[in-house]
Amino acid sequence: MKELSAIILADAAHAKLLGREDTAVKDIVIDSRAAGPEVMFVCIIGEINDGHKFAESAYGLGSRVFLMSDEKAAEAMLSAHDDACVILCDDTNIAFRDMAKWYIDDLGVRKIGVTGSVGKTTTKALTAAVLAEQYNVVCAQKNYNTHLGMCMTSFLADDNTDFIVFEMGMDRKNEIHEYCEWVRPETALITVIADSHLERLGSHEAIADAKLEITHFMTDECRLIYNADSPFLDDENLKNRTKMNFTAIPVGKGKDAAFVLSDVELKGIGGVSFRLTGGGESHTFELPLLGEHNAANAALAIACGMQYGIPMELAAAALKNARGTEKRLAFEHVNGMLLLDDSYNANPASMIAGLSVLDNVEAERKIAVLADMYELGSDEIPGHFKVGEKAGEVCDVLFAAGKHADLYEEGARKVSERIKVFRFPDAKAAEDAVLAFVKSGDAVLVKGSNSTKVSVIAEKIRDLK
Repeated sequence: MKELSAIILADAAHAKLLGREDTAVKDIVIDSRAAGPEVMFVCIIGEINDGHKFAESAYGLGSRVFLMSDEKAAEAMLSAHDDACVILCDDTNIAFRDMAKWYIDDLGVRKIGVTGSVGKTTTKALTAAVLAEQYNVVCAQKNYNTHLGMCMTSFLADDNTDFIVFEMGMDRKNEIHEYCEWVRPETALITVIADSHLERLGSHEAIADAKLEITHFMTDECRLIYNADSPFLDDENLKNRTKMNFTAIPVGKGKDAAFVLSDVELKGIGGVSFRLTGGGESHTFELPLLGEHNAANAALAIACGMQYGIPMELAAAALKNARGTEKRLAFEHVNGMLLLDDSYNANPASMIAGLSVLDNVEAERKIAVLADMYELGSDEIPGHFKVGEKAGEVCDVLFAAGKHADLYEEGARKVSERIKVFRFPDAKAAEDAVLAFVKSGDAVLVKGSNSTKVSVIAEKIRDLK
C-alpha cells in the first residue's frame, strides 16, 4: 500500500474526520492483533465481534487512525488519546469498500476476477504467477474471497502494481454482482459450476447465475475465460444467462475450445502434465500440483496470460514452480506416511477430485478420513452417497465422520466388498481412532467442510512426526 493521509481516506469514505488530522497510514487491518504504527484499524461489526471493542488494543500496538461507525466509541478514543484520529462513518463495511474502490481507481491498476465453485484460490495463485512473468502483480496469499477480503486485497497494491487478481466467493444471489459493481474486472475466470452453496441458492441453475454475475459490468473490451467442460458453461447457457457483453474464451478438452487441453497425465505426488493448444501456440506443461482438476485450473491461468502477451513458454516456467495453498490437496511425508490435507472445505466435486488424487498415489494402504459436506440442499443425500461410492472405488479404509457418515458407508459398500469402514458421530470422535490406525506406508486423505474441524485430524497426524 502506498502512504495515504487520513484526510484523503476520509474523503474517499465520504466520512467525517475527527481528532488529529495530520496523520497518514501505510497499511490497513481489520484484525486488531495486526495493528501497529502507521496502520489504520477498521472497526468491523460482525456476527460475533464488534471491532470497536478492540480499538484500544489496536491503539496500544501503535495504531493512531481508526475507521469507526460507533460514535460513543469514537468519543471515547478521542477523549483518551489526543494523538488519535477517527474517520467516522455510518457503516464501516460500506466505508471500507468506498476507500478500496477509490484506491484502486486512483492507482489505475488492471483487475482480474476469479470465481467458481471449486479451485478459486489455486487458480487465483496460478494466474498471478503467470502474469508476474512480465508484470507487477498482487493477489492475497490468504483466502480473501469475501467483501472484506477484496477490500484488503485492494490495499496490497501500490504505484508499481500493474494487476490485481481478486478471488470472488459467494453464498447468495447478487453477492458477486455487488463485488463487481466496484471492482469491475476487465478479465474474469470461472473454474467450474458445481454444487457448493446449493442449500442457500436452491438449484444448480441458480449457482450458475450467481457465478456469472461476474460478467454484469463487463463491456465489449472485457474477457470471460471459462472451463468449457463444466456444466452450465456451454455456449447455450452463456447466451441464456448473460448479455454476452464480453469476449468469450472457452478452455477445455472439446475441439471447439479456444484453448484445447489434452494429453493430461497424472504423476502421483509428482503432479500432473498436460498440453495446451491455442492462441497460435501449443506447449506441454509440468505442474507440481495434484489432480487432473488442477490441469484445468492452470489452463485458465495460461489462457489469461496469453491475453496479455505472455507466451506459453514463459507461463510454463512460472507454473513449473507453482506451490499449492494450505489445506488444499497439500501433501507431505509424515513418519513414512503420505498425508493429503484437503481439509479447507468440501463439496461433492472437490471430494471426488481429492479421492481421485488418492487413487493415483503409491501406497500400501489408501485411507480417507471424510467429514460431512454442508450447504448441499437437495443434493445432501445423493451428494454424500456419491462420494461414498468414489471412496469405495479408491480406498482400503474409510473413516466416515458426521451426520451423513452412514451415507458415505452405504455408497462405499455398494461398490466394494473389501473396504473397511469406521463411522463416527463427528470428526472429534474420530481423532483417536485415526491416529491409532495410520502407520508408515499409508496414504491418508483428510477432507470435509471447514466447520467440521476435520483439519484438526490432519494437524494431529503431522504431530506424529
